[in-house]
Amino acid sequence: MGSANQAVTPGRTTLLEAVNVCLQAIGEQPVNSLEDQQVVEASMAERTLLEVHKEGQTRGWSWNKEAAYPFTVDVSTSEISVPANVISFTPDPYEWAGRFQLRGLRVYDRERRTYEMEAGISPLYADVIFLLPWDESPEVFNRWVTARAARVFGGRVLGSDGAFRFTAIDEQQALVELQRVEMEQAAANALTGGPGLRPFPTYSPGLGLVNRRLGSYHLG
Repeated sequence: MGSANQAVTPGRTTLLEAVNVCLQAIGEQPVNSLEDQQVVEASMAERTLLEVHKEGQTRGWSWNKEAAYPFTVDVSTSEISVPANVISFTPDPYEWAGRFQLRGLRVYDRERRTYEMEAGISPLYADVIFLLPWDESPEVFNRWVTARAARVFGGRVLGSDGAFRFTAIDEQQALVELQRVEMEQAAANALTGGPGLRPFPTYSPGLGLVNRRLGSYHLG
C-alpha cells in the first residue's frame, strides 16, 4: 500500500484522493498521506479501493486485455511461465479445446498431465487479461472504482446505506462514462473481422469468421 499505489501523473486522481473520497462518504476527515497510516478508516478505505480496483479489471477491458499474446517455453525447464499480473489466460479454444490451463504461474497440459511442454508448442498463443496498477489504469476507470469503493466502504463501516446513498448515483454516472469510453476505445465492429485486421469492403460472413479466428489467435 502507500506510495507504491499512488498516482504520480499530473491531472490524475491519486490513490490518496480516492481514499479521502471514501472517508468523506462516511463523514470522516481527510488524511494527508498514506504512509504509516494511523487512521484505521483510511487503511480500510485503501484496502477497499484496491479490492474493487482488482475486481473491476477481471472482466477485461480494451486497455488490459490482449489477443494472441505469445508465451514461449523455457528451454531449461520445458515449461511456460506466465507473468504474475496475468489474471486470465485463454488459449485458442478451436485449436486446443481447453488442453492448456493456467495453474499458478505455469501452464498445465491437461492432455499429458504435466507442466512440461512437448516439442512444437512454443510459442503458445493465448488471450490474456492483465492486472494493472492504479497509475497505469485509465482515469475514467479509476473514477468509477472510487465511486464504487466509496459505496462499498460506507456499507461496511456504517452498516447502512442511508448516510451515503448519493454515492450510488455517482457510481452509476461513472459507470455510464466508463462504458462510453470503452466503446470508443474498443471500436467494436462486426464487419471488420476483429483486432489487427483491415476492414474489408463488403460484408462476408464466412470471410469474417475466418479473419476473426486468425486475428484473435495468430497475429504476427
